[in-house]
Amino acid sequence: MFAAALLAAAQQPAPEQPPRFRGGTNFVQVDVFATRGGEPVQDLTAAEFELYEDNDAQKIDTFEHIVVAPAGPQPERVEPSSPTRANQLAADPHRRVFVVFLDFFHVSVEGSHRIKEPLIEMLSRIVGPDDLVGVMTPDMSPSQITFGRKTQVIEQGLRDHWYWGRRFSIRLDEYEQKYDTCYPPRPGDGAQSGLAGALIGRRRERAVLEALHDTVLHMASIREGRTAVITITDGWLLYRPDERLTTLRTDPFTGAREPVPGSPPPVGVGPGGTLTSKLNSQGFLDERSECDRDRMNLAMMDNWQYFRDLYQDANRANVSFDPIDPRGLSAFDSQIGPDAPVDLVTDHAMLRTRNDTLRTLAENTDGLALVDNNDLRKQLRRVADDLTSYYLIGYYSTNATLDGRFRSIKVRSRRPGIDIRARKGYRAPTAAEVNGVAASPAAAPAIPGDQVAITAALNVLERDARIDESRAGARARIASLESPALFRRGPLTGNVVQPAPNRRFSRTDRMHAEAVAGEVASWTAALLDRTGKRLPVPVTAGTGTNAS
Repeated sequence: MFAAALLAAAQQPAPEQPPRFRGGTNFVQVDVFATRGGEPVQDLTAAEFELYEDNDAQKIDTFEHIVVAPAGPQPERVEPSSPTRANQLAADPHRRVFVVFLDFFHVSVEGSHRIKEPLIEMLSRIVGPDDLVGVMTPDMSPSQITFGRKTQVIEQGLRDHWYWGRRFSIRLDEYEQKYDTCYPPRPGDGAQSGLAGALIGRRRERAVLEALHDTVLHMASIREGRTAVITITDGWLLYRPDERLTTLRTDPFTGAREPVPGSPPPVGVGPGGTLTSKLNSQGFLDERSECDRDRMNLAMMDNWQYFRDLYQDANRANVSFDPIDPRGLSAFDSQIGPDAPVDLVTDHAMLRTRNDTLRTLAENTDGLALVDNNDLRKQLRRVADDLTSYYLIGYYSTNATLDGRFRSIKVRSRRPGIDIRARKGYRAPTAAEVNGVAASPAAAPAIPGDQVAITAALNVLERDARIDESRAGARARIASLESPALFRRGPLTGNVVQPAPNRRFSRTDRMHAEAVAGEVASWTAALLDRTGKRLPVPVTAGTGTNAS
């Protein structure tokens, strides 16, 4: 099996842009939200603010009060001409940027249907004429987020695909089916073994947290201003290491134990009557070694620590989270049936943990957590009102040291009774970063070398391995917004060109890439084997017209 990754190499910046420094290397901008009793305060002046960096008072050099007006009719909103242009517009701190994160792993189909209209109403209220909004899901790369001003496409998608929630669903992706095959249920387990269910839950939670973390890093590379991530989710349990998941299981009736990890697979009869160890009793490739590797990794991972790193990095990147529980006021965390639910004490603890994680995420990123409330419209209007008025404050830090360290920021109001929310701090640039920005040509083409291309390709494959790789008809995942769409043709597709759900191809596949002519002058690509070594491959190029 091979790995193919396409990398843009035309008149455009590399996907990870260097940090931007406005007005000098020590100029810092802070978005400040001032409220009294939950209502925005709109008459504060610069003299009524106190600003501290690492407990040292700072002089306010720029001060703006920004009030966002309704965007008006959808036809009057002008969309960015391209994804690249949208990212350029997002860099302006005067524009608000929203990311709607749909955590389908931790939202039931009832929840996705329930949140549909309140979420659409909130987007209509908060998105102003110059604001940008995009959608992110756990199976996307953040570079696939397409920012726009019109919300019609998002609204239509939420209405047409209201069933996007997958929590409690019987649908399993390729990896989850593999766990079911490797660890079948024992007597008394129900439809799914407890071990397979635990591994699936841990894998899904880590995939969501990694997607959120990737979103934070992506937005930090695009803009310095605040990014609001509206996260629709039931919350997470934040799994800790559990060595019990590595204990070999024993059949309660026969006393037979699981094979020790690393044992040779049994020999069976394969296609054509030949003896082989490549097939298991169900006729699938024997992937027990992969299952055991995942079992060890998932059992020992620490999502609680990863969660802490997530909101700390969000503070540094000026990204706030507004988590919304679409269940509203819920009495139970587990579903009723088909398998026996957990006991009431455990269920209550799970429900409390999920709600606490959402509150913690919001409190530590200056967002609002909407949990335990059945009036979703009222709750979402609260978020909308909170985000329509803010102050943009800029200052030149008295600490001009280019050390790359984190510096805390505190903003206070001299007027009594005012609640202030602002970014917790930022990471100072290093001398190498500043010198690199100054020395880099403004429009130099970014053509990756061999090592850069291979590293980028392997990073893309690592991302693909964490997400659903087998959804039929899924849009081809791409390395960046400017990359072509990937398709494949081969024996498994019935010799028909179909969207490639990932970037892994076999020797019998033919890869087909499509890109809009004129957007990018040229492309480079790398075809890698299992070890990351480049392979020669013939390429045929052509142009055509989309009949649609």
